[in-house]
Amino acid sequence: MRFYTKTTIGRYTLDLFFCLVVFLAGQVQCYSIPELSPELVKTKSIDFYDHPMGGDHIWEVSPPTTKNTHQEFCAFDRPTLSAIQINESNIVWYDSTSNGHPLSPDSPLKDNSTYYAAQLLEGHESAQRLAVSVIVHAPFTPTAPNDVQVFAAGQNPTIGDLEVEQTNVVWYNAPLEGKLLDFDTPLQNGKHYFAAQVFSNCESTHRLMITVQISEPSDLKINKKVSNRHPMIGEKVILTITVENEGLSNFSDIVIKEQLDRGFSYVNAKTSQGNFDPSNQVWRLSSLPAKSTAVLNLEVEATPNGNYSSNSFIETSLPADKNMQNNSAEITLEPSCITIYNEFTPNDDGDNDYFRIDCIETFPESELQIFNRYGALVYQQKAYQNDWRGLANVSGTVSKGNPLPTGTYFYILKTDSLSENKTGWLFLRKD
Repeated sequence: MRFYTKTTIGRYTLDLFFCLVVFLAGQVQCYSIPELSPELVKTKSIDFYDHPMGGDHIWEVSPPTTKNTHQEFCAFDRPTLSAIQINESNIVWYDSTSNGHPLSPDSPLKDNSTYYAAQLLEGHESAQRLAVSVIVHAPFTPTAPNDVQVFAAGQNPTIGDLEVEQTNVVWYNAPLEGKLLDFDTPLQNGKHYFAAQVFSNCESTHRLMITVQISEPSDLKINKKVSNRHPMIGEKVILTITVENEGLSNFSDIVIKEQLDRGFSYVNAKTSQGNFDPSNQVWRLSSLPAKSTAVLNLEVEATPNGNYSSNSFIETSLPADKNMQNNSAEITLEPSCITIYNEFTPNDDGDNDYFRIDCIETFPESELQIFNRYGALVYQQKAYQNDWRGLANVSGTVSKGNPLPTGTYFYILKTDSLSENKTGWLFLRKD
C-alpha cells in the first residue's frame, strides 16, 4: 500500500511520496521522491492522503487534552468518568496506558485512581492516551454523644445548640437532599435533624440523625465540688453535692445515690434538707420546690489504697426528670504523695535527726513555716529539702541559729500556687 503526504513549509510545499511494498515473505521496501523548495522554514502541519494528487484523507488522531490532569471530586455527588473535565467531546476511557479494557462513561470514579482517555475521530482512536489522576473525597459521617437530645422549652434551643463531636458540620431537614438549615433555626419537639461533615468542600455521603425533645420547664440539675483535689493520704476533704430545681414546677420523692471508690473512707455528712444514709450512701429529699436548692456536705478521708472517684446521680424523682444530661456529677481526686512525719529528735544520734516530709522534692516552689505554741514564727524555708534539725532561722524568742527547746510546734506547708496549704502539728524532742 502507498501513502502520500503534503507538508506545508512556509509558502512552499514539499511533496513526499512513500511507498510501502509488503511481500508475502514479510519484507518491507520503502522509498520517497521529494520535491524541495530552495527555502525551508518550520513545519506547521502534516496531513496524510492515499493518492499523490487528491485522494482520501487518512487521519492521525492526537490524544485529548484537559485543563488539569489531577482532578478532585466529592463522593456525595457520586461522580462518574463523564464528570472528568476533557476539552474534547469524543472520548474513550481505559484502565491502562495501552491496550486494557474500555470503560463505560457511567463507571463510578474510585478514590486515588488514574484513568486514561483516548480521542475518537471518524472511527480512529489516538495512539496516545491522556492520563488523569482522580481523588474522591469522602468525609466521615458525624458522631454525637447522644442521638436523642433534650432541651428545656425556656432555653429557646436552635440548630446551633445541637451537640456533635466534629466542628465542620452542616444541618439539613432530610437524610438526602433536603433544605440546608441555618444555625439560628429554632428546634422543634419530636423533629429529626440531619448533620453532614464537610471536608475540602465535600459533604459526607451519609448524615447523622439527631432527634430533638423539648421538655416542659422543669429540670433537676446536680453539681459537685471538692475542698481539695490533691489531699495527702490520711487528710480529710469535703465533697459538696448540690441539687437544684431549675424548672417552674415542684419535684418530690427525690433519691440521690452517692458512689465512693475504695480510696475514700466516710467520716460525716451534713445536709441542708433531707437525710443521708451512710450505710447505702443514699440522700433522700421529700420535696424540692421550683427554683430551690439542696446541699449535701460529705466529709471523707483519703486512704492509702484504692481509687479516688466520687459519682453522684439522681436515681428517681416525681415527676421523672426528662432531661437526664445534667443528672450526674463526678469528681476524681489525685492524692498528693506528700507524707509529713510529725515527730523528730534532733539529738545527733543519727536516727530521726531531721524533720522529714516525703516527696517534698517534687514541689520546688514549696515553702515551710514553723511556729511555736504562741504563734511566733521560728523557722521558714523555701524549697525545703528535709534538712531542718530544729534550729531557729528567724530571730525571736530564740535567737537565729540556736536550737529550739523540746515542745509542740505547728507547721504550714505551701506546696504550690494551685493547692491548699497543708497544716498540722509536730513534736520536737531533744533528749
